[in-house]
Amino acid sequence: MTMKVRDKYHVWHLDAIWEATENLPVFDVEIESLKHLDAVCWFDDGFKATLRNVVEHFVRMESVNADYPIILDPEGQLFDGAHRVAKALADGQRTIKAVRMLEVPPPDEIVDSIHG
Repeated sequence: MTMKVRDKYHVWHLDAIWEATENLPVFDVEIESLKHLDAVCWFDDGFKATLRNVVEHFVRMESVNADYPIILDPEGQLFDGAHRVAKALADGQRTIKAVRMLEVPPPDEIVDSIHG
C-alpha cells in the first residue's frame, strides 16, 4: 500500500497489515460511501493512465480474490482493496465485505518515488 504525503510516498508492506487485521470483525460497507470512488487511484504524473497501464489494473481487478475483505482506516476510508472495490463496483454490487483498522501503523518506508 502506497500513499503520497506531500512530496514523499509512504509505503506499507501489506503482509503485516493483513495479519494484523485478520481477526477483526468483518462487516458490509456501502461502496458509494468510499471517497476513493472519485479520487485518482493508481495513476499520477509518474504513472500516467495510458492504455497499457489501465489494462494492467483491469487485469488485476479481474483476478482479485473477493474472499478477502477490504481494509478501511480508522475513519472508515479505503486503506487496501482498491482492485476489489473496482471489481465489485463493475459487477454492480452495492456493498463489499470490510474490516476496519483500529489505528494506522507507521509506514514501513518513506521514499521519494515509487516509479522506477
